[in-house]
Amino acid sequence: MGVLYLLSAGSSAHKAGPRIVVEKNSEVLGRLPIRSVDGVVIGRNAQLSTQTIFELMEQHIPIFYIDGRGKIIGHYVYEKQSATRLLMQLEIFQDAVKQPELSKEIIAEKISNQRDLLKRYEKTVDADKLERTTKKLKQIADKLSQLQTLDEIRGAEGLAAKIYFATFTELLDQTRWKWKERSQHPARDPVNALLNYGYAFLEREVRIATALAGMDARIGFFHTNDGRKDSLIFDLMEFFRQPVIDRFILNLLNKRMIQPEHFLKPEDECRLTDDGRIIFCTRYEEYMAKKYREYGDKNSREVIVERVRKFSACLNR
Repeated sequence: MGVLYLLSAGSSAHKAGPRIVVEKNSEVLGRLPIRSVDGVVIGRNAQLSTQTIFELMEQHIPIFYIDGRGKIIGHYVYEKQSATRLLMQLEIFQDAVKQPELSKEIIAEKISNQRDLLKRYEKTVDADKLERTTKKLKQIADKLSQLQTLDEIRGAEGLAAKIYFATFTELLDQTRWKWKERSQHPARDPVNALLNYGYAFLEREVRIATALAGMDARIGFFHTNDGRKDSLIFDLMEFFRQPVIDRFILNLLNKRMIQPEHFLKPEDECRLTDDGRIIFCTRYEEYMAKKYREYGDKNSREVIVERVRKFSACLNR
C-alpha cells in the first residue's frame, strides 16, 4: 500500500484491467494493483487517463494535482460530512468564547511541539542557547490563557514561530546549508524550499484525515475564514508541522539524503529539481510508513488520522 507519484515530465498512468500501468516516455515502469494504491499525486507535466480517474474515484482513492512547489492545485477526496457536524462547526465559529478557546488549544499544542523538537537536539546544539529559546517559547505558551481575541492569539503564534525558526541555524550543518530566516513565498534558499514542499505534503495528509473525520474543511477557528483557503485544514496542520514535517526535513538535510545540487536557484525562487523531488517523495513515503515507539508503534499517517479524529470528537464538548 502506498501513494503513486506522477511528477516527472513524460510520466503517465492508465488502467489495464484491475491494475494501473505506469509509464515514462512510453516505457513501462511498473504495474500496480489499484487496490494497493492509497492515493495518487500528479504534477503539471504528467498524465492520468480518464478511465483511471473514474476507477480511483469509484474506489474513493484520493487524487491530488500539485505544482512544482508541491502546492495543491486541485484534488478529489471522498467526503462523508453530515449536516449535524457542519452546524456544530458553524456554532463554534460564531461563538465569541469557544472560538478563541479552541484556537488557544491549537497554538498551545503547536508551541509545545516546537519546544519538544528543539529538545531533541540538546546533545548536539549549544545547550544554553537552546534552553533560552525553549524558555521563551514556554513563556509565550503560559501567557496564552490571558489572551482574549483571535488577533492576540495570532500575534503570540507569530512571535513563537519567529523565535523557533531563529534557532534553526543551530540545527543544521552550516557548512552545507545556509539559513537566515523563514521565507515562505518565495522560498529564498533550499531549507525554506523543503519546508514549503513538506508543508504542502502535510496539507494533503490533513485533507484526507479531515474527510475521514467527517468535518467541513472550509470552517476553521484560528485561521481566517475568508473564502480563499480551507481554514480548518490549516488549523489542523498546526498540530503536525514540527513533529512530522520539520523533523523529517532536518533528518533529510543532516543525514545528507538530499544535496545542494538537487535545487534550482533562479532569481525568483529556490525549488527542487526533478531528481530532488524523486528523492524527497521516496524518503517521505519511507518516513511516513515508519512506526515509532513514542507514537505507540504507529506511523505518522496513523498519528495524523488519530489526532484529527480526536479533534473532531472534542467539538462535541
